[in-house]
Amino acid sequence: MNELLDRTAGALRRNGFAVEIFATAREAADYVLSQVAEGETVGIGGSMTIRALGVGEKLRDAGHTVYWHWFTPGDPETLRSANRADVYLASSNAVTSQGQLVNIDRTGNRVAAMIYGPKRVYLVCGSNKLVDGGVPAAIARIKEVACPQNARRLGKQTSCALQDRCDAANCEKSMCNATAVLAHPTGGHPMTVILVEEEIGY
Repeated sequence: MNELLDRTAGALRRNGFAVEIFATAREAADYVLSQVAEGETVGIGGSMTIRALGVGEKLRDAGHTVYWHWFTPGDPETLRSANRADVYLASSNAVTSQGQLVNIDRTGNRVAAMIYGPKRVYLVCGSNKLVDGGVPAAIARIKEVACPQNARRLGKQTSCALQDRCDAANCEKSMCNATAVLAHPTGGHPMTVILVEEEIGY
């Protein structure tokens, strides 16, 4: 286990989050699948990390009702149903070494579900999501690393997609509409942060 991951896990636990650590994405995927009981519904936020794990398809193939707007593009009811699911799967854009989960959303459905709604939440975060610092370092990571890749993936003409840097003052179609920092679990539901030593997602 690398030193930053070890410090981050300790800080998350001190802040009240449950933490699981795995060496590989495959091990993390197996753990996620083991946490979903027969008959439970699953909501998934927009997440390249979850897509890389392949768990959405496996859960659907196993007979679970899976609410993921990537399965049903353009259906707003899918977003609402995902936020009421038994289990919610997503990732964080950045995890600080001080034990904070930092996220920036365009629609807000993902951060809303992290805060309140589903019965249980599991957030899978690769080692590339960890930042050695606090919230400012996390936001810098999101703006400089995650946002440009997501904007280009979605075909957005944002400053970060075009210039590889955030120019908020001149970004008329920004995707950075909601910023949420979870310093502690909200109490709305149990939350488990799954840290993976491999790099996954953006």
